Amino acid sequence: MYTIGMETFIIDTNFFINQQRPTGLGSTKEDVVRSFVERYTPLVASRVVQFLSTPESFREIVAFFDDEQTVSKNLQSVISIQSPSLTTLSLSATLFHELVGEINKRLYKGMRVTEEIIKEIVKTSELPEQAEEVYVKKLRSQYRQATREGFLDSIIDLGLILLARETQGYVVSSDKGLLAWARKFGCKELFPEHMLTKLDPYLSKTK
Repeated sequence: MYTIGMETFIIDTNFFINQQRPTGLGSTKEDVVRSFVERYTPLVASRVVQFLSTPESFREIVAFFDDEQTVSKNLQSVISIQSPSLTTLSLSATLFHELVGEINKRLYKGMRVTEEIIKEIVKTSELPEQAEEVYVKKLRSQYRQATREGFLDSIIDLGLILLARETQGYVVSSDKGLLAWARKFGCKELFPEHMLTKLDPYLSKTK
């Protein structure tokens, strides 16, 4: 539950698994989890900060690890799992108007991508070996880029945003689409490495 006076951070899955944007907590996702737990347990215990995740997002996080049970247990020592209150949150109709408009544009882009791939196949006189695999892979890649990149594309992401809105917390993620829509919903946002920098002064006080 949200506690007044605490800094609240809503942790996205890619905080632990995005090795393209290192946080300095470790070279593997297992190291990141271990360092995160060790580093921030004192802050959570002293009720200086709280880290939150939704049930759906937390399941997504642990599913990336071989030893799901151990990772789940360790993370739950510092991350509280909480669902947003869907019945009490009030959101602007303008926001939903924009969201539906964006969905419509994305669907059209996806249709155009599919059409272009089909035209390319029809025009190719000699299809390469494993043509099905080549074109399916290409279609998936371009369709994903057209319909999902930079967009609010899952219930998991929406849940994180709504939880941040409800608790007045920061959405912590390197997913630019998630952050862009968190901004539209009026949420605070931080890249993972910026959250670490923000919390450094608190760490020195707990030593």
